[in-house]
Amino acid sequence: MPAPSVETVLHAREREKIPCPVCGSDDFTLMFRKQEEAVVRCDACTLVLVNPRRSAAAAGGAYDQNYSGGYAVKGDKKLRRCRRWVNRVRRRYGANGRWLDIGCSVGYVVKAASEAGYEAYGIDIEPWALDYGRTRLQLDNLREGALENQRFPDHFFQVISLYDVIEHLPDLNSLVAELKRILAPAGVIDIITPDIGHWRVPRALDTWGDIKPLEHLYYFSLGTLSRLLNKHGLRVVKKRFHLKPALRVYVQHA
Repeated sequence: MPAPSVETVLHAREREKIPCPVCGSDDFTLMFRKQEEAVVRCDACTLVLVNPRRSAAAAGGAYDQNYSGGYAVKGDKKLRRCRRWVNRVRRRYGANGRWLDIGCSVGYVVKAASEAGYEAYGIDIEPWALDYGRTRLQLDNLREGALENQRFPDHFFQVISLYDVIEHLPDLNSLVAELKRILAPAGVIDIITPDIGHWRVPRALDTWGDIKPLEHLYYFSLGTLSRLLNKHGLRVVKKRFHLKPALRVYVQHA
């Protein structure tokens, strides 16, 4: 992805301090600073996060046409990768029903899910990316804004995907509560996010390539992600092995 703009860096100075979204603690230990942001660890549950952090309005400003355009390039290669992700879910859980991709950008996952037989939807906050998906990929079910504002019916989706997305989203508890509400009774959520607990993460954490404080607000381990999900009646049912430090899990109703 392209480097944040000067405007984004300036907006990053607008910060707010939050309690830990996993356990509610206000006690944190400073680990290091990077790009003028403080990366801390919760003393109670060990979640690593940026705190204090940019305001929600400042954070949203980081995702613009330049950001989305960086994702749109090499579309054929990315579509092939998304087809592999979709087919993996399809083989395990079937191809019936609706699929929602959260943080869909230009819509490669939505395209792949539609090809696989799903009624596929996508949501994102960046207008240029959604316009690209509608015009270039001919996708109809793309929506702009936060998940919580879409007002999907209860238990509407058999599959929900969040691929390299959950670490970007400011209100984790509102997000996960909404995931719980719209997930079908036997549905599955497929999450990919950087894994701070992976054996290949360097000891000097500030040198890890996934430390991007102007983009990534949270750094999960299996334990902290599971605790967040469990609060809302969801649970990890399978963790998939990966050589890269990525947390890849299937999630269902508890």
